[in-house]
Amino acid sequence: MWMAATFAASHRTDIAIPFGAPDYGAHALSYAVLGALLVRALGGGPLGSMTQSLIVPATLIGALYGATDEFHQWFIPGRIASGADLAADAIGSLAGAAAAAATGAFVRRKRWRV
Repeated sequence: MWMAATFAASHRTDIAIPFGAPDYGAHALSYAVLGALLVRALGGGPLGSMTQSLIVPATLIGALYGATDEFHQWFIPGRIASGADLAADAIGSLAGAAAAAATGAFVRRKRWRV
């Protein structure tokens, strides 16, 4: 669902970023959420199943999706494909994936079942 929402947002020409934040900041934040969701999905769902071994695959999937998103934006009037945005997508994916894996480690250490 998050990828579909990202695609829909990328298809619009009139996106206003709150508080005048830079475009790459919005990319990084959006892809951080995606990275965390990918780690959870790759881990099978429970928070305790999110491990460090899932950071690289989640980051690669997030960065690849970012590349397809930038390619898609190339064809939208008023939008541009940007290497800086792609870098922000990859960095955001990495940050979100790492945060999710850290959450998984915390949950496992506390032996919570969420």
